[in-house]
Amino acid sequence: MTTLGIVYDKFLSPSFAGGGAVHAYEVTIRFKNHFKIIYYPTSPVLVWDKEVVKRKAKELESQGIRIAGEFYEILEEREKISRIKRFLFADKIAREFSKGYKVDADILYQPDHTSLDIFYLARDTKYGITFHEPPFYNDSLRYLRRLIKFYGVNPYTGKGFHTRFLYNEYVKFLYKRLLKKEVKNEPTFLAGVSEAALIESGLKGEVIKPGNAFDPFLMNYRNKGKEDYVVFWSRLNQDKGFHELPDILHMMEKRSGNKIRLVVMGKFFDKYNERRFWSKVRKYDLKVEYKGFVKREELAEIVSRAKVLIYPSHVDGFSLVVLESLALGTPVVAYDIPAIKSIYGGLESVSIVNEFDKESMVENALRFYKMNEREIEEIMNGEKLMVFLKLHSSWDNVADAVLKIIKKYL
Repeated sequence: MTTLGIVYDKFLSPSFAGGGAVHAYEVTIRFKNHFKIIYYPTSPVLVWDKEVVKRKAKELESQGIRIAGEFYEILEEREKISRIKRFLFADKIAREFSKGYKVDADILYQPDHTSLDIFYLARDTKYGITFHEPPFYNDSLRYLRRLIKFYGVNPYTGKGFHTRFLYNEYVKFLYKRLLKKEVKNEPTFLAGVSEAALIESGLKGEVIKPGNAFDPFLMNYRNKGKEDYVVFWSRLNQDKGFHELPDILHMMEKRSGNKIRLVVMGKFFDKYNERRFWSKVRKYDLKVEYKGFVKREELAEIVSRAKVLIYPSHVDGFSLVVLESLALGTPVVAYDIPAIKSIYGGLESVSIVNEFDKESMVENALRFYKMNEREIEEIMNGEKLMVFLKLHSSWDNVADAVLKIIKKYL
């Protein structure tokens, strides 16, 4: 049986590590039926408590995932590092960490690209990488123009669009070096969970279709009535456009002549941006209900009863938020970034408007908001959407799509 080496860190994360980690786990577990699997944890695990990492590793082994024997030795020999050190010296740390492994696999695969280790680990071995977000933005000028519009500057930390842009230029240089034979061998294949990562970075690769899946239990919340409110949930930072929400809601109220309730769920990125958000809410005298983090069942109930999800995101690789909203029977208005266009374009239930065009977002959000329950259900139960949801309702379909790509390059 072919031996597949999984190169990744977040299986050992002490807390929930996001949608990319869910994808990686669900795909890897299903690969046990097709490959002999060896897991090679990567250098980012050094930022976590060693005892927690060991416990998580043992839990994974109990599920039938073999961990490379050298890992425990590497973990003991290495000191815990700070997140800032890992950020500043990621390339060097990855290179040194990888030296401790003796690779025993026919092909290595990183199901969610979170570190540079695989470039150094795959000395004489085939390897593939899946990107969930762009590793860098190739069109520097376009990226800078967009950053200036949505990212801003935090006067307390000095961080802002300028530091984000400079970091992109650094990692772009780094990746182009790594991808051009300056490591021992080039990637056997690159892939993306949507076209977005490849379009934005200018890299050539495969597109996984479907790239992600939702939990089928969400479908149980569909068609159970709508209430007069709009919803947003995600990470509450500039990338997701949450600063634009008060402006959009204010414009919706002016145009409709009525107060409109917005329900927000998620965690604020920092105190400065949280204050900015609530300052706008007070300025416009808006009706905003902030729920913070909520349990999955409560989130599903809230989203399923909303008239529309307003999603002014500027940075996404796939957007599970949009996928889950559709599964819950709630239409979406979003900007035309590559992740949204490439996956959700052509669905009547997703209105896609030009990025930064708040007027069009308001117009389309109000169109859904003014619909009655029957009209919304008619759109949300359309044949094209139901076929789309069926495809994206099983991790088996995602694993099969990845499997085809890996086998293509064996």
